Amino acid sequence: MPAVSLAVTREKRAGARTRAAVPAEEEQPKQLAADPIFESLAGAILRGKFASGTALPPERELAALFNVSRLIVRQALHRLREMGMVRGSQGGQTIVLDAEQWNDPRIVALMMQLAPGHADEQYVFERQLLAGSMLLTLAELRITDAEIDEIEQIIARAAVSENPDADLEAGFWLAIAKASRNRIMFREARWWFEMIDRQPERRQRLFFSKPELRIGLYQILIAQLRQRQGVPEIYLQAVRALLSAPPEPPEPTPPAAAGKVTKPRKRA
Repeated sequence: MPAVSLAVTREKRAGARTRAAVPAEEEQPKQLAADPIFESLAGAILRGKFASGTALPPERELAALFNVSRLIVRQALHRLREMGMVRGSQGGQTIVLDAEQWNDPRIVALMMQLAPGHADEQYVFERQLLAGSMLLTLAELRITDAEIDEIEQIIARAAVSENPDADLEAGFWLAIAKASRNRIMFREARWWFEMIDRQPERRQRLFFSKPELRIGLYQILIAQLRQRQGVPEIYLQAVRALLSAPPEPPEPTPPAAAGKVTKPRKRA
């Protein structure tokens, strides 16, 4: 192989290794042309504008509404079909499926982001409480003394702050998630708090009052983490009261008089 070609090949391989070494959580996904159409359609379905069994507007109407090609519309519809929210074939009718049969876990994130008023908030809250137990189980096995010291400082700052809620929850749980050494659970925790930060009214509802109680609990958990013993058990006992009462069933979504999709606003 010529020397120049060999050098170029080595440079490409080195660049590939460098890109592979970048943590996935630092890479920002690019917005695709079909994303706004997908989010508008998914949001309309999740908010009940299109009831189960009804058809979405034809491809040509959606293309005209969003001022895009039919190819872009098809890409958005394909994503809806892939998630199991609709059924249909290219060029034919796209029918909304029964929400009780949706199984894709990504729909939970869509519900929280695109239709927060229709999300099963109590179920999601319970899921996050139990996720805390999983994180603490892993952290108890893997956390370092230096990480415990850092979390202890987070709690100490919150204890003397006039607004302890500002950083307490995210600071504590993201540090625990990092100490768990589980990248999937860390990403999930980070997504949760980023979503909560964008929805302050939900944050106020989900995080019960009296932050001094949470500070006290977290101080106990940190003390137990230093001993590497019994941390998840203490946590579950503390939140048991929040899990004991069954959640109220969600109110039925009123049938939509006429399905309508609105064109999304341009993002800043």
